[in-house]
Amino acid sequence: MSSVSKKSAQGQQATAVRFYRRQYPEVGELVVGTVKRIEEHGAYITLDEYGGVEAYVPINEILQSWFRNIKDYLKVGSKAVFKVMRVDPRRGLIDLSLRRVRDEEKERKFNEWKRNLRAIKLLEMVAQRMGTDVNRLMEEVGWGIMEYYGDLYSVFEEAAKGNVDPLVKLGVRRELIDEIAKIAKERIELPKVTIVGVVRIINLKPNGVEYIRKILEEAVNEAGKLGVTARIYTIGPPRYRIEVTGDDPKRVEDAFGRLSSLIINEAKANGGEASVSRSQ
Repeated sequence: MSSVSKKSAQGQQATAVRFYRRQYPEVGELVVGTVKRIEEHGAYITLDEYGGVEAYVPINEILQSWFRNIKDYLKVGSKAVFKVMRVDPRRGLIDLSLRRVRDEEKERKFNEWKRNLRAIKLLEMVAQRMGTDVNRLMEEVGWGIMEYYGDLYSVFEEAAKGNVDPLVKLGVRRELIDEIAKIAKERIELPKVTIVGVVRIINLKPNGVEYIRKILEEAVNEAGKLGVTARIYTIGPPRYRIEVTGDDPKRVEDAFGRLSSLIINEAKANGGEASVSRSQ
């Protein structure tokens, strides 16, 4: 079947918010729609990304065979990905096709829609805190983001990392940027990035073991200052496993390099030697 069941669509309800500045989709565009009603010769669909504007998909653009029933492909209340075949803005008519959408296109479009829907939910939270309406914020900032970056959620992801440059470039007012950043950091759990390495450290002085322990502890403490977390485990002296974890891949990479240098330099300064290699 080419539609999403009611169960799988639960929690992803259609929104009255328009994702894009334009009122109607373009011919050839893939859109997500909710089945409103099914009739003998076709089905009426509300377009989720266009504020619920109504479209129509004729029976010959639904069925693979005349011996099948429309309800084998579409259910009232379910969501599906359609291709736009005709748009008449003057008459407010939009014709769709279900059967012309390939499986890979359907999966890609649903993933894109879900990301943008999550972003709009976050923007609704921003609107509530600022005492305004989400539609006004879409007009002020959302549509501009979609036109410039093509993806609303990625801007929230960047804000969660502390990067608000995309919003600054669009000329978004500071008050709104700050609120978007707050919501993003509260609501988005960024995937963790971990670099694993092996430390080989030797110190043959009588108190060499104590020196090694202090150097490794210093590396762990320094990691916190660099905005990452470091854990060091004993593999079997003189070898230790080091794990550097954080939200930002570049920061983790930089921190791993700095901690490696710290361990090597401190080992040498205390009369020993060390090397750090990354695990494959």
